[in-house]
Amino acid sequence: MNLEIRQIRAGEGLRLRTLRLHALADAPTAFGSTLAREEAFPESVWHERAAGGAEGGDRITFIAEQDGRWVGLVTGLAEDPEDPKQSGPVLVGMFVDGTERRHGVGAMLVEGVAAWARARGAARLSLWVFSSTSRRSRSTGNAGSGRRARRSRSPPRPPSRSCGWSAT
Repeated sequence: MNLEIRQIRAGEGLRLRTLRLHALADAPTAFGSTLAREEAFPESVWHERAAGGAEGGDRITFIAEQDGRWVGLVTGLAEDPEDPKQSGPVLVGMFVDGTERRHGVGAMLVEGVAAWARARGAARLSLWVFSSTSRRSRSTGNAGSGRRARRSRSPPRPPSRSCGWSAT
């Protein structure tokens, strides 16, 4: 089997939509959005997301591709849109398909975003993990330090505990 971690390409908006909707269906409490909300997005949103992630400016998106099938994704944002006081890049929207979990795919996706953050001169990379996904967060647990807890802001469901993480 051939696994590749690569940056998304501008023309892959519809493939991005398919995997993101699969992620939201698979783990509905793991993201700051809902399946119903993102199913309603017009195609243009997905094309814009893919183009922005391919550009690598203020955002970057990496895809895990196994023999032509997308099995994971992650996005890095130059700044956390949820926390204007927090400067620096943030890792968001990470997903690995159940068939590929516990094989290091998540860690490879994190490393892609971390390398992008380092290339931008960042000293740290932050992320927020909902407590319901703590088992999934193992792929990031060995990559850094500085855990702290807080309430998630304006979630699409009842508030849950989340945990901040920074890699230095």
